Amino acid sequence: MIGAINSTNAIQPPPRNEQALTDEQQTMLSETLSELDSDNLTEQDALSIVEAFKEAGIQPGKALESAMADLGFDAKEVGELANVEQQDSMPPPPQQSNESITSIVDYLTELLEQKLSDGESLSDEEKEDIYSEVIEKFGLQEGDSIINTTA
Repeated sequence: MIGAINSTNAIQPPPRNEQALTDEQQTMLSETLSELDSDNLTEQDALSIVEAFKEAGIQPGKALESAMADLGFDAKEVGELANVEQQDSMPPPPQQSNESITSIVDYLTELLEQKLSDGESLSDEEKEDIYSEVIEKFGLQEGDSIINTTA
């Protein structure tokens, strides 16, 4: 569990729930886009497309991108024109203060000095004990990364 310090244990975003378009959604998409010129889209056009798709329950994704491309439209371009944020972008991670990092490092140093006083390496059990003590002292949840490595 001491491996939770490693950056390889960063939280991964949940997989995107990709949905195929229904026949009704496909028809609505075709009707909406047939009224517009893909080469001369305005911001207002893009906003109306996004709103119409939202009302129809059409989610951004590969199915939408493909269906729009089949009709000569670039889904990414429409989203950019409408100033739509990417759905799969995650909010920034919470910031960890230098004080909390320093406290954790100081505590870890103290624990390691106590455990390594005999000059031998740590056993897996000792690593687990240290990890548990740090989790308990700093109120972390089991499985949390001790140090935020996504700067």
